[in-house]
Order: sequence, then structure tokens, then C-alpha cells
Amino acid sequence: MISRINIGFLTIFLLLSGCEYEFPEIIEDYNSGSTNVANYVGIGDNFSAGFMDGALFTDGQQNSLPAIMAVEFELAGLTNFSQPDISSMNGFNPLVPDATKTYGRWVYAFTNEDQTEPERILTNGETPLPFSGELNAPGNFAVPFARCFDFDKPEFSNNLYYKRFASNPGNSTLIGDILATNPSFFTLWIGIYDYMVFAINGGTGNPNPPSDPSQVGTIDLTPADLFNTELQTILSILLENHDRKGLIAELPMVDDFPFFYTLPYNFMTLIGSALGVARASYKSFNEAVALHNSKNPDDKRPYIDFNDNGGTPYPQPLVVVDNTLADAFYTDGVTPLPKYRQLQEGELLLLSLPVEKVEYGLGSIIPVEDTLYLSLDQIEVIKTRISAFNAIIEQEAAKYPNQLFVVHLTELIHQIAETGKYDAWGRPPSTEIYQYNGVPLSGDLGLNSIFSLDGLQFNQRGNAFIANRFLQTMNDQFSSNLPEINLNAFVGNTVQR
Repeated sequence: MISRINIGFLTIFLLLSGCEYEFPEIIEDYNSGSTNVANYVGIGDNFSAGFMDGALFTDGQQNSLPAIMAVEFELAGLTNFSQPDISSMNGFNPLVPDATKTYGRWVYAFTNEDQTEPERILTNGETPLPFSGELNAPGNFAVPFARCFDFDKPEFSNNLYYKRFASNPGNSTLIGDILATNPSFFTLWIGIYDYMVFAINGGTGNPNPPSDPSQVGTIDLTPADLFNTELQTILSILLENHDRKGLIAELPMVDDFPFFYTLPYNFMTLIGSALGVARASYKSFNEAVALHNSKNPDDKRPYIDFNDNGGTPYPQPLVVVDNTLADAFYTDGVTPLPKYRQLQEGELLLLSLPVEKVEYGLGSIIPVEDTLYLSLDQIEVIKTRISAFNAIIEQEAAKYPNQLFVVHLTELIHQIAETGKYDAWGRPPSTEIYQYNGVPLSGDLGLNSIFSLDGLQFNQRGNAFIANRFLQTMNDQFSSNLPEINLNAFVGNTVQR
């Protein structure tokens, strides 16, 4: 192959000699190595479906992880890739249930002329309509809110999104519809909503339900042994054909999503008389706590008090409902003492908390419900379960050498998430900027973020960043030669004008 330097010398020589020379077109030899990507399918949940900003909408879907991968695979033989188009500009936002109105995705916008910073607002949405096309070609079979035990269950067609394109709603299964396309290569990213539904509901589901899928509730935490069994089933079906190959991704930690760290546990301030009112409202409460603790030294209840602001409004931990606290009574010995306490450092407030109500007493004289935060114990339970899921992913992938490889994402996402974790004073844990090929990536919900405005999913730049890790793994493990994706071609979070 002629080097660039030699081409330069040859050009000068030909110009001086007056000869005409037609240079050959230099083409990169892009290929998929030991894989065949001609019939590629993307499999998973929200994180592969293109769900972002709280909804599945056209632009998000067109920038889904599998759609971005498919563009690269076209360089190596992929000729046909389809998605069950949602055909909606704003989509439907199931994260904001409201019987009176249908909301769409969140956007950043200026709502009045005096604003110096845009605010996150909801758009008007629309209920998803049935998919009018056919997924008769390989494509994106990711279904929002899918859990590991949904893939081979006909009743999963009750899912709003799978029902749209199921080949035979009520009878067909997602894994059956996937196999019907005879995929040659797949990406699988499943398991996030096996813990996310539990986490976004404040851990109020059952953390240890039975391992029978029919007994796992809609907001329960999937048992590790059930995840193991179901993943074994999915992979055995997909990889029964030894010519079929794939990539499976590991799962990020729950506290590395902005939904759980955007609001510090003590972001509240009490100004002026509000501090005195808050303290006075717990006077009799604290008297009852003192009496209870004197009689129950092994089962104490915490006091509720607030820091004196002094000259500067001081960050105050919010008051929350905690039903795990010991039973206690007011000093009359009859009236039950409410199970209230203040949040501790390390506990996580959810982005679903109605922040606008804090100035009217939420978190001080009005305790925050247990559906809106995660306790230290709950966080530990979830993170332990995620670690178990990731160990199972590694274990199962090892059973298919040269057929299946793991895409390692957990630590990578953690590094970026750390750049968005500010304390109540607005101080970041690090001033370092995470850059990828010169493109800044952040873990907050700003314009350079990889996370979409729901704080739970990735935006299109985040999907492109993750797609690069898939491609790197593919190049390393399958000896493919596919180019890196230019992240500058994908936006983070934008302001709607």
C-alpha cells in the first residue's frame, strides 16, 4: 500500500514531469471480522429502544443504540434494518401518570423573557398507535420496560410498546418474533429495568419476591436466581445456532443515574421565619422521641432538628416518612408517633420529587413520602443485586467462547456520572472534565450530558458514546474493522426555541 508520504512525492514528480496520472480511490477495508452483521438485531429495554427524555419518540428512536450501530454495520454488509416507528414528535411519557392529560417528552425551554437559564418542561404527548409496518427484516426489537422474564411470555404483549408490533398479540413472544427474522448478529442489553422499576418507586416494592415470574410484582426487584434462569434461556435460544454471534452489555449502578443524584439529600434551605416554624412543629415530636429513647435504648428513634442558618442559608436534610422505624407514642402513651426522620448523607432523593413544593413546606413541616427517596439499606440491596446480575452476565457469556462477549460499561458510566454529582453547595466531587476524543461529556443534565432529561436514559450523544464501546469490543474480540463514531454528530441535551 502506498503511504501518504510516497503519494506526496509522487504528486510532485508528476506535476514536474507534466504527466497525467489518475489516482486510485483509497477505500478503507471495513469489515465485521469473524461475525456476519448482514442480519443484525438489537434486543433490550428502554436503553436500546431509543426511549429518552421520558418518552419513545421519533427522533429518539432514530438515534437509538441499535440504529446508530446499524449505520456502522452498513459498512460491513448490513443492507436492511428496521424499527417499529413510533411516528410521534413528542411521544407518550409514562413516567408522569396523569388521568387528565397525556404528556410527552421533557424538553429544555425558556418560558418567559426574564429567564437566564432554560427550564425542564413537559410537552404535549399522544398515546402510541399500533405500528403500521412489519418487522419482517432484522431490526430493533427492544421494548421499553421489558424485564428478563418477559421475553418468552405471550402475556408480555400487554406491554404498550410490544403490543404495537407483536406478530400475534396474546400468543406470540418477543424472543419468537426475534428468531423469526433469523438474525446473524445481535446486541443484548437487558436487566436494567429488573432493578430500575424498584428503584424509581423508592424501593417500596418487594426486594425479595419469589423466583416465579408470575409472583414478581410490577415494582418488585427481580431475584438474582430468576435473572440467571431467564438469561440462560434467552442466550440458549439465541446461540443455539453456532454461527450466530453477539454482544451483551453489563449494567450500570443505580446511583450513577442523574434521577438519583441530581437532588442532594440536604438541598433544602429554610430562610427567616421558616426555620422557626419548622423547629416549632417538631417540639412535641422530639419530646416523645426523648421519652421513647429513655425507655428503649436498643431501639431508639432519631430527633428532627434543623441547622441554624446564621448569615448564610444552610443546607438542610429533608424530613421523610420511614416505615421501618420503631413504633413509638406521644407522651400521652396512646397517640402513635409518626414514623418521620431526616435523610442521611448517602441517601438518594428521586428526581420525581416535586421541588416546587419545598418552599411551601415539603421536606420540612410536610414529610416526603417513602416513594420519593432511597434509604442507605435500599441502595445497598439494589447495588448488591446489580453486582449479582453482572456476575451472571459474565458467567453466562463465558459459556459461549468466540460467540458472545461482554461489553463493559459499569465503570465507564460511573466515571462520567461522577462529573455530575454536586453537593448542596454546588460543589462537584472533581473539577476534571471527562472528554472522549476531545468531546466533553458530563454526568449532569446539562447540554454536554450523556443522560437525557428524564435522568434515567441516555440521550443520542450518550447512545453514540455507548455504541463506540460496543464497536471497540467487537473490533477487539471479533477482529472486525469498524470505525469509531464521531460524537460531534450527535447532540446532548438541547434548548427548544
